[in-house]
Amino acid sequence: MASDHAQPRANLNPNFPITTQASRRLKLSLRTHLMRAVTLAPHDIVLGRRAALRARPGVGALVGAAERWYASGVVAFSPVVGAELLLDASTAPITHVQVGDLVRGELETPVQEAFRRRLRAGDVVFDVGANVGFLTLVAGAIVGSGGRVVAWEPVPESADAIRRNAALNDMGWVQVREAAAGAEAGTQTLLEVDERSWSHLADRGRHPRTQSEREVRVEALDALVLSGELPPPRLVKIDVEGSEVAVLPGMRRLLSDYRPDLVVELHGTNAEVADLLEPLGYALENLDGPAPVREAGPVHVLAIPRS
Repeated sequence: MASDHAQPRANLNPNFPITTQASRRLKLSLRTHLMRAVTLAPHDIVLGRRAALRARPGVGALVGAAERWYASGVVAFSPVVGAELLLDASTAPITHVQVGDLVRGELETPVQEAFRRRLRAGDVVFDVGANVGFLTLVAGAIVGSGGRVVAWEPVPESADAIRRNAALNDMGWVQVREAAAGAEAGTQTLLEVDERSWSHLADRGRHPRTQSEREVRVEALDALVLSGELPPPRLVKIDVEGSEVAVLPGMRRLLSDYRPDLVVELHGTNAEVADLLEPLGYALENLDGPAPVREAGPVHVLAIPRS
């Protein structure tokens, strides 16, 4: 079956008058190119320049007005899979540590390449730790309307961002679960970091930039699939800031019975993840370089069942 992932999804509503469509397309292009230009420098330099401008009398108000204008619209990005996708600009603000990669479609390109290699139209994908939904959208573009993407995100603001971004791209096959994934169902403490994409469960220790805590719902993937509430996935992507060693035990039956591929971002958990997956018959590939996974440090890993 041919994948529909090459079809652009950034079309404007055809019911709008042509002049309205042209105006919206112009604003989309302006916001997109503005943020791409602003973020050519490293992020810490961008933030330093922003702080200096905001401190200047008269200029600070203009900077604030420009940021509000940017956040009120939409930006476009073209990921590895080739489809043009949309992001609610408020979910990719200048303060987001990965905003440059978001608006260029270059976020975690090895993971995007793994998606392109391993996914087909109609597949089911679990995105555990979805942040604002960038990779959720990439997966959704590949699997198309005959597939399904289920995104787990315990930070309420980020979960809402995924919903908005999925709606912008007419991806009704994306489901958001405002929860974390773990070894067993229940509740745990989420440490909310000033950069939301670094927020994580307290089981991995306290982040030095933690600003607040909240109790969040935790789900075990095994229970959801074995009960029939969710279909078994073709691929599971996990990026949970170190808690991957809790997510994997909660999906042991899923791994043994359904044998999905895994894409896991490691956070000093290389040996622990290898010790969990290799006995289950998985081969691990370092997506970021030639180093063996156990020695590679913080990398993305593709785990494929051995035949």
